[in-house]
Amino acid sequence: MSALRTPPVRIVPLGGLGEIGLNLLVIECAQHAIIIDAGVMFPEERGFGFGRLLPDLSYLEHSRLQIDAIILTHGHDDHIGALPYLLRKFHVPVYGTELTLAFVRRALSEEGPVGVDLRPLRPPMLSQLGPFGVEPLRVTHSTPDSIGLAIRTPAGLIVHTGDFKIDPAPIDGIQFDTERFSQLGAEGVDLLLSDSTNAELEGRSGSESSLKSVLSTLIGRTPRRFFLSCFSSHLHRIRQLAEAAHEAGRYVVPLGRRMAESVRLGLETGQLNVARNTFIDRAEAEFVEPRRLAFLTSGSQGEPLSALAKLANDTQPQVHIEEGDTVVLSSRFIPGNERTIHSVINSLCKRGAEVLYEPLAPVHVSGHARRDELREMIHMVRPRHFVPIHGEYRHLALHRALAIRSGVAERDCFLLEDGDTLVMADGKVRRGASVATGRVIEDGEEFADPGLLRERRALAQKGTVIAIVAVSMRTGKIVTGPHLLSRGVISGDGTSSHMTRARGEVLARLKILDAHGRTDGTQIREEMVRTLRRYFSTSIGKRPIILPYVMEV
Repeated sequence: MSALRTPPVRIVPLGGLGEIGLNLLVIECAQHAIIIDAGVMFPEERGFGFGRLLPDLSYLEHSRLQIDAIILTHGHDDHIGALPYLLRKFHVPVYGTELTLAFVRRALSEEGPVGVDLRPLRPPMLSQLGPFGVEPLRVTHSTPDSIGLAIRTPAGLIVHTGDFKIDPAPIDGIQFDTERFSQLGAEGVDLLLSDSTNAELEGRSGSESSLKSVLSTLIGRTPRRFFLSCFSSHLHRIRQLAEAAHEAGRYVVPLGRRMAESVRLGLETGQLNVARNTFIDRAEAEFVEPRRLAFLTSGSQGEPLSALAKLANDTQPQVHIEEGDTVVLSSRFIPGNERTIHSVINSLCKRGAEVLYEPLAPVHVSGHARRDELREMIHMVRPRHFVPIHGEYRHLALHRALAIRSGVAERDCFLLEDGDTLVMADGKVRRGASVATGRVIEDGEEFADPGLLRERRALAQKGTVIAIVAVSMRTGKIVTGPHLLSRGVISGDGTSSHMTRARGEVLARLKILDAHGRTDGTQIREEMVRTLRRYFSTSIGKRPIILPYVMEV
């Protein structure tokens, strides 16, 4: 009798491979699945009325998989921001560390379903989730309480690093668990899934604790108020500012609801273990001298409604940027956000602030491993097979090449993008059939089809012309019109020479239709569209969107 074959395991990335953000990975076995992270990203083109981008979950909705758990590696929005959207579709227990679940509760209270099953996951505890045995692994990152994962499956052992760097001096003193990663390597790791965000950069990422001396120096030479903008979940960065400000005799003022809520969570969980009365609210700050204030703001990525954007546009009601203030953007410029960030910086400079950011000053330390740390991870884990995750395509390609030079066989290093799959079976790993993936656009409280963004982009770039005629219900004859209204094509109220000539050409074509008795609404609309497209294309080189209306009177 032949031995029973173990069921294959399939790796299905629905987001985060080929882009920064939108992280969501599915691991399947025997019609069971676990999901690792559920993140968002922001569209490169803002100003079209859209908010965040979320992973398209159509594959999961049609797969008939039993989802046993959602496991979160840490509390950044590009890993937890899509969780409320996911939980509206799937009632699944959510696992994460204490601080990560604190951020999840905040997100769910704002926009998510009620009654979600949140379960703490603390290293080195083990959880059996369907056919998967999951062990959290302590890593260092830019937010506390971050983890990687060791996942035992019927087809072998998988190590997922999460976002990580190997920080020798973490703020909270909790070290990267080098020993456990090495033990797993000695045991035998079949597949390593490793963070690729900084695969372009040589050396090692600096320690988060190195920033405090920089902040202390900058605060010491600032004559008036000091502003630090960072991600609201970056409690290590917030703690360092608080310590430096307190030592300089300054109070720290959180600006914006999310930043104030993060400070509250940090104090409650003990992550912001700072002197009493370090933090004050905005109302108290009105009675304190400017030289004794340091402000915390979100908005380092240029988010339009953030506290920093309001300061730059002078729409923050109580606080206004003035000459002598210093503003520090303490974060990496995420690709695609550069234009909006530069716009915010320009506006802050116009208001008299000194604005500091990389590369002007060493005001940011990355939470992601550089190439020396990526090599160290590979040497610790000694994987039989390797897949780079979390990064744009160039990051993934560079990380794969690094793994090959670090000793993993080229045939065993796979370069995947969203929708590509990997199958583990019978001691081997191979590519599987691709699945459908995509992005869903958050439009206020609704979720819009990606085609809507294309339509709004076309409206912004090409403009519109509205053409209106009135037709008699009794005779079918055109009784008035066409009236033309332009938005974003020709300036003025519709009386310009171009609009007059365009109206004349449409009127001439409609008279020909009328003479031949072809005055039904469909024919009139089609003729107006054809005539106006032809006119604007040949006369001014534009192809506006034409919106024809036929009214019966």
